[in-house]
Amino acid sequence: MIALTRPIVIAGVLLAAAACAAPTVTTDVAAQPVSTPVCAEKLSPHPGTGPAKPLVPGTPAAAVVCHYSAPVPAGVVPLTKSVIVTDVNGLVAALNAADTTPPSRRTMCPMDNGTSDVVIFAYAKGDPVYVTVKPTGCATATNGKAVAYRLGDAVLSKL
Repeated sequence: MIALTRPIVIAGVLLAAAACAAPTVTTDVAAQPVSTPVCAEKLSPHPGTGPAKPLVPGTPAAAVVCHYSAPVPAGVVPLTKSVIVTDVNGLVAALNAADTTPPSRRTMCPMDNGTSDVVIFAYAKGDPVYVTVKPTGCATATNGKAVAYRLGDAVLSKL
């Protein structure tokens, strides 16, 4: 009888251990994994229109900055590098706090070297939001509808 109960006890211990090691399933939408967006190899026109306010809506789960060089003679603007944003909430807060007052007509924008950055914000549910940033010259950002002007270090240091 001892020989028969020992395999049952061992089977019970193994079953309990397997149950504890099983992954937890979550139904929380915010906790669902979101794939990091991928940059296009060439800069294309802004892909869509975001909301009028704020520049970046909601709470994105991931973001990537796509850095594009100045246009080459053939008119192509190649991707120079992409960087995964580590502080998504910080970048969202900085972009949404940026000045949306258009500059006066007499404003000059020196030192515009033609580079562009596209920040792609991904969400657990819904379409991504694209924000095009011109980091030099007058330093602006747009989601296709809302525009922020005179971006400072609070935004530019996060790109």
